[in-house]
Amino acid sequence: MGGVSEEDRRARWLMARVQLGECRDAAEALSAEREALAIYRRLAARAPGPYLPELAACLTALGVTLSELGRHGEALEAEREAVAVYRRLAADSPGGHLADLADTLINLGTTLAELGRRDEALRAEREAVAVYQRLAGESRDRYLADFAEVLVDLATTLVGRGLTVEALPLAVEAVTIRRELAAACPERHRAALDQAQACLAAVLAALGRPPARD
Repeated sequence: MGGVSEEDRRARWLMARVQLGECRDAAEALSAEREALAIYRRLAARAPGPYLPELAACLTALGVTLSELGRHGEALEAEREAVAVYRRLAADSPGGHLADLADTLINLGTTLAELGRRDEALRAEREAVAVYQRLAGESRDRYLADFAEVLVDLATTLVGRGLTVEALPLAVEAVTIRRELAAACPERHRAALDQAQACLAAVLAALGRPPARD
């Protein structure tokens, strides 16, 4: 067990360096993430319970770094694997990992869009919205704002794809949620409300309809 513990410490130290910005450049950060990933693969093979979440988080971080470097094909591989691991984790513990699954699906959708795979990107984004809708239904205070945010993002994507009719109810729902949140806490949610209203205005404009009235 001592060897496993030492590996665990090494992997955590590597990821902490990346997260704290202590690497000299992107190449060093990428090297650290790859080493940590190799360690977590070994650890997760021996003890899935404690280490599968670490493996998934490491894959997600690696995907982000690769995307930032413009290496979208490699990022796609890491993000697909991260989604697969989070699906497994969410099946066993929805409350603990559904949000992670949704966020990783969003990353995956962004990478797919960068690669020109727009239909797959849209499917990933729609699934992320469905996950956040479920989370908001189960824990409204915690996830309602996140749900509104992904509604706006999906509505914007749909407008860009010419699917404006489908975007309309999403934008309307996002504005409704943001108004509710802003009424309770204006200083925290006013900017997000403005963003949702701008999205709705864009949808209405694309449909040739007059703007919504407050």
